[in-house]
Amino acid sequence: MTHIHQLAGVAGSRTSEATYAAYYASIAQAEERGGGTVRHRPRPEAGDGTIEVTSLRSGFDIVRYDVAFAGGHQVGYRFPGDHFELEHCVDGRMSIHETHSGAGELRARSVALSPRCATEGVVAHGDGERYRAVSITGTWSGLTSRLGGFGVDALPDNRSESVAREQYLGGRSSVGLGAVGGPMEEIFLYRRLSPGRLLFLESRLVAALAALIDGLTVTAPPADTPDIALDDHEVAALRRVPELLWRERHAPPTLTELARASSMSVRRLTTGFRALYGASVWEYHRRRCLDRAAALLVETDWPVALIGHEVGYASPSNFGYAFRRDRGITPAKFRRAHS
Repeated sequence: MTHIHQLAGVAGSRTSEATYAAYYASIAQAEERGGGTVRHRPRPEAGDGTIEVTSLRSGFDIVRYDVAFAGGHQVGYRFPGDHFELEHCVDGRMSIHETHSGAGELRARSVALSPRCATEGVVAHGDGERYRAVSITGTWSGLTSRLGGFGVDALPDNRSESVAREQYLGGRSSVGLGAVGGPMEEIFLYRRLSPGRLLFLESRLVAALAALIDGLTVTAPPADTPDIALDDHEVAALRRVPELLWRERHAPPTLTELARASSMSVRRLTTGFRALYGASVWEYHRRRCLDRAAALLVETDWPVALIGHEVGYASPSNFGYAFRRDRGITPAKFRRAHS
């Protein structure tokens, strides 16, 4: 029988601190890293990797997951309406089952935002599956106060119930929050224990909140915009497209070839892919390649030209231009800033 760990209470409360402390103590060994960061290393029977928790003076916690749990890891939760959590999955997946909203799955490059109401349910990880993600936790009231300090009068609350549910469950309605992933992924990649570390994390937190505000104020599509209904077999075919593109990244297939491989028309492929992933086929693939390049720049000592080739660019100059345009910095400077 799989043990279900339990978390409860609004972030920062005694209940929350006690349940999180009990959870970490039951699965991992803790080590202080300085700068408000505690690293939890799962015991062998619980898994492999790290979970790092950094408490910021702004009242938010940043949790960085780079872990593969063993034995079908499940965590139950019961949070009040003031609990705020924003999570970006860098790689892997996590299943979510919320008692009132239903089931969903947080996958690579998707974002989950907690609703402003009480929630309870279970999240689960597959046996041995690596999960890489960043989570920002705090309170909605604390967030409102924090934004007020920047002159933002109020956080937008214009989401319909269905949109809020899908954003919480990592569904396609979370596409308006896609820009949140950029600064959160920078948090994930940042490994330096430097004097400016907390300032860097606070700056990326502010950038993520700015993207969150913009995402929540995106104008809803016109009422006559058709909602793309996808059959199960179409969803399955579209889910295979990113892996096909990655596998053939050095000589990518055309849209016509992708449509033929997916047994769909080009129009159905492109509209269905955007409905499912919130981006065009090529936008999504480009983002995946550059995200992988950023990770390799931080995690390896490979030459920049080799990394560019690894992620599918035919020449170092093309890779350098694409990376600089996407990140605002050259690959070499990005590596120095994150090492």
